[in-house]
Amino acid sequence: MSDAKSKYRELCRNNPDLPLFDQDWWLDIVCGGSDNWDVCIVEKGNEIVASLPYYKVRKYGFKLIEMPQLTLTMGIWVRYPKNQKYATRLAHEREIYLELIEQLPPLDYSYHQFNRKITNWSTFYWRGFRQTTRYTYVLEDIHNLPAVFQSFTDTTQDEIRKANEQFNIIESDDVEQFYEIHKKNFDPKTFPIPYSFDVLKSVDEALRERNSRKIWLAVDDKGRIHSAVYIVWDAGCAYNLLGGANPDLERSGAHSLLMWHAIQEMSPIATQFDFYGGMHETIEGFFRAFGAVQKPYFQVSKINGRLFKFAYYLKQAIR
Repeated sequence: MSDAKSKYRELCRNNPDLPLFDQDWWLDIVCGGSDNWDVCIVEKGNEIVASLPYYKVRKYGFKLIEMPQLTLTMGIWVRYPKNQKYATRLAHEREIYLELIEQLPPLDYSYHQFNRKITNWSTFYWRGFRQTTRYTYVLEDIHNLPAVFQSFTDTTQDEIRKANEQFNIIESDDVEQFYEIHKKNFDPKTFPIPYSFDVLKSVDEALRERNSRKIWLAVDDKGRIHSAVYIVWDAGCAYNLLGGANPDLERSGAHSLLMWHAIQEMSPIATQFDFYGGMHETIEGFFRAFGAVQKPYFQVSKINGRLFKFAYYLKQAIR
């Protein structure tokens, strides 16, 4: 194990502010083992003040950094000095980010999706990276539940009221049952499910040990599961990691009911509720209807080497 990774594991054990998806145990699982990820760290006075974990893979002879399964965003984490002026903060970020970039290994392609708290990517631009803005949707304060419900659209409120009379909400520990429902939302030919059951099962076991996940199902009076959600959380935020309605059954408002139930259950645990995505048009409309705020996050990438650049743009051209 590299010295940087050993220090990062210690940081994860002692720092509850690190997002769930940057935690070393999470990376061990979703990256397929501890050898498949590494981390850049910046230290000041024997203390880590910044980190950037990354998932490293080899494909067709190329060395790549990609995003692992089940992980929408990861890195960068920074410990900021207290009472910094804004200009000083930007200068601090530039210094920190330069050190992180210089530690990245030689690669053919580097691709990161930074968490939404990273709002400044200019240093990466100056070092040859490109950026695409993506969005997730977030309820910023779920403690005041009446106010949260009032922020929903009238249509969503009505769906929830009607569905509340038709469905029972059941908590489940059966991750295989959840997976079978969720994969029905994907087409194996045109849009295959983007994670394996083995990875989900391992993640589920780790989350259960840490009491950091819930599975809820909306079930009708015939025992049919209409919808399912898989919710996870860290110190400050709950995440709608996975979920969907059963396409074999009629549209019923069950998923809106489940989302409202999850928000209520997470209210004593977390301040924010992140719907965890929203770039697909139909999903974006559903999330937006809950009064969630659109939050940008940055997809940052860099191509090195002519051979990979040729292969990359050829693939884009023939899609």
